[in-house]
Amino acid sequence: MQITISHIFYNQHRMLSLHRAAWAQHPKGSVRYTLIDDNSPIPIDRAFQPPTVEIYRVLDSIDWNTSGARNLAFHVAQTEWVFCADIDHVVTPKALSAILELDLSDPNTVYTFARRIPDGIYGCMYTHNVLMNKQKYFEIGGNDEDFAGNYAAEDTFFGRCLAYHNLRVTHCDHIVLDWRPHMGATKNLPRDKSINAAIFAKKAKEMKDGTYVNGPILRFRWSRVIS
Repeated sequence: MQITISHIFYNQHRMLSLHRAAWAQHPKGSVRYTLIDDNSPIPIDRAFQPPTVEIYRVLDSIDWNTSGARNLAFHVAQTEWVFCADIDHVVTPKALSAILELDLSDPNTVYTFARRIPDGIYGCMYTHNVLMNKQKYFEIGGNDEDFAGNYAAEDTFFGRCLAYHNLRVTHCDHIVLDWRPHMGATKNLPRDKSINAAIFAKKAKEMKDGTYVNGPILRFRWSRVIS
């Protein structure tokens, strides 16, 4: 089964060559690749156009639009299963081989993977990087874009959403992504956590009461850049 690997990009231009080198070693025909440029001040260079990669750009400037960018990634994906991750996580050929061996027969299963950092392996679940069934993703409402515009909490809340909708999260310690943290890309963005903390508390209460429903998604303009 073919899957989509989709990465969320914001100013991390140095990561592109690492991904391109990994993609060149992936089995032909097993993966479709998508890059979501979340309105980087310096867009992805048009010269970066491997024939197997589709690039989309968010046209509106929204700080910390992580939830919206992920919704766009799933929206444009053309495969049944989508692995969506931050651009600083590289899917090595070894990791992809293991991913392609996973049982993808149950749309209610969501997979997360370990991450290799310079000092070793960081194994805890990280719900910003998930392999998930596209139809199921939208059945649960996708990522909540009320968090867009402010820093933090949207990844933790998405994990809550998976549990709220009774999806089974399976963490695969044996599948390890190459993690290259690149903090400089967002160093000029505000990092006040208080606004999203309040939003999180309100929505967590709605979940507890059984009344939570995600609002509209893709609340921004976007376009396809390179095909």
